[in-house]
Amino acid sequence: MSALTPGIQLAKSVTSAAALGFVPVAVHFRIFDLLVAIGKPATGREVLAEYQQSQDVDFNNIIPCLQLIDDTLYAMAGLGFVDMTDEQVYYANEITKHLMHNPSAQHGALHFTTEALLAGAFLFRRLESNNFQYPFQELQTPVQYAYSMMGNSKLAQQHTYDIMAAEGRMDSFNRFMVGKFLKTATTPDRLKQFGYDLGPIIQDAKSRQVVAMVDIGGGRGEMMLEFKEAFPELTEKDLVVQEFNDKIRDIPGITLSSWNYKDPHSAQPIQGAGLYHLAHILHNLPDLDAARLLQKVSQAMNLQSRLLIHEFAKNVNNAKMHASMIVLFGGRERSATEWRQLAALAGLQVTFEAYPDGGEGLVEMRKLPTGHHA
Repeated sequence: MSALTPGIQLAKSVTSAAALGFVPVAVHFRIFDLLVAIGKPATGREVLAEYQQSQDVDFNNIIPCLQLIDDTLYAMAGLGFVDMTDEQVYYANEITKHLMHNPSAQHGALHFTTEALLAGAFLFRRLESNNFQYPFQELQTPVQYAYSMMGNSKLAQQHTYDIMAAEGRMDSFNRFMVGKFLKTATTPDRLKQFGYDLGPIIQDAKSRQVVAMVDIGGGRGEMMLEFKEAFPELTEKDLVVQEFNDKIRDIPGITLSSWNYKDPHSAQPIQGAGLYHLAHILHNLPDLDAARLLQKVSQAMNLQSRLLIHEFAKNVNNAKMHASMIVLFGGRERSATEWRQLAALAGLQVTFEAYPDGGEGLVEMRKLPTGHHA
């Protein structure tokens, strides 16, 4: 098969936006799951029949028309999420199977083809509206501009996450965050693969009788539960999840603490912990807000404390994620140089870093001794 010409490659890329709009349809009607369940090449009619047979008898169930199923399957084939024969017969490929076996990935696909697609569509118009002033503040992104242009002044003043909650999509996003698009290893195993040794840090925290780990914005505690399993000596008091989501009320074996790090008058309440974790928090924040959060954590740290930042590396594989963070939150992925610059603003220094080609990387920061300048 001959290589695609530059023109065809260009067309294939820039026309993907409309095809991505069909992803929520595919998720809603469980098309990926159905193709895997069928287990052989199938027409749109056969996929629709499988969907109808899988539904409980309920007059409230919406049965899509055949044309919608056909066009959704065709769009998914164009994106590479399913495979297609010349006769428009479809079958599951490795991506289809991954989506079926990893429900969090389907919720992620739903999230990015809803919020991010909308924000991307309004990016240029948002820039034009303000004479290309850049970067964005987190409440003045293309998301807020889109809702303003659509006449919803109430949502146009809210953070992207608040908009998602108001429109009933936050539960789906939280399900995405449990496993994200892929999870090849637990957090303790991932750190071990990087050559990062947690043992001495945990032992030091235990000897000083301080909290061993604090996960800031830790959601439902998935990461802390992984550490609890990997290090059985860690008790409930050793592991703290800090959240300001009042719907998270109890995590068995974990201490749940409340801290709204965006409140300018609220300091980090847990002082001198062994490890503070920030997992996919800072890439949601513009640089100034990220620096403010790092400063708050730095003020709570002592010289034995570590701050571990779990984020994607800023490489070509994550360029689209970088763009998504910009349009959704005014945030960004960051390079080694950018992490060092942020660390210096917070009185910290980078003391360990790992930037894999794919998946989450790791940046460790420690507090600078008093009077020391980076």
